[in-house]
Amino acid sequence: MSKLHHPVPDVLSLVVCDQIITDRMTGKQSLIGMFSTIHAFNFPAVHGQLCVFCSLTDGHGETPLTIRFVDSNEARPPLVEGNGKVIFKNPRSIANLTLQFHGLRFPAPGEYRVQIWCGSELLREARLTLVQARQQPGAPPPQGGPPPGEGDPEPDGPEEG
Repeated sequence: MSKLHHPVPDVLSLVVCDQIITDRMTGKQSLIGMFSTIHAFNFPAVHGQLCVFCSLTDGHGETPLTIRFVDSNEARPPLVEGNGKVIFKNPRSIANLTLQFHGLRFPAPGEYRVQIWCGSELLREARLTLVQARQQPGAPPPQGGPPPGEGDPEPDGPEEG
């Protein structure tokens, strides 16, 4: 249990996606483009936009939360960290959090974590893997990548069969 005087909330879901759309009439949320891997041609890689959806229950009153993006072994400071609070009217309430991040900078390929904390207790984490992408032979260079002939990987030879 954390330093709070009551149990921490239970995380029902923690999802990374491209976009979260909330219907104005019903309040229902749609998660668009769920993913756990990002391919990047160059590192450090800047990811234009990603969203995090988190659903919690079993909370009691005002509950402090922290969300962090960290590398898997936490060798570096968090990429981003934010604090907030959720107010549960009763423990059976469900709180849905939607967060949007722009321009997250990932320093290297590897495994990262999206973490949600309550006080000093880690509630849940979701994996996010950054992969070095390779340009396909004959494909145009990626947007924002090096000009042709500069930094392009050597094309693969013919497959032997």
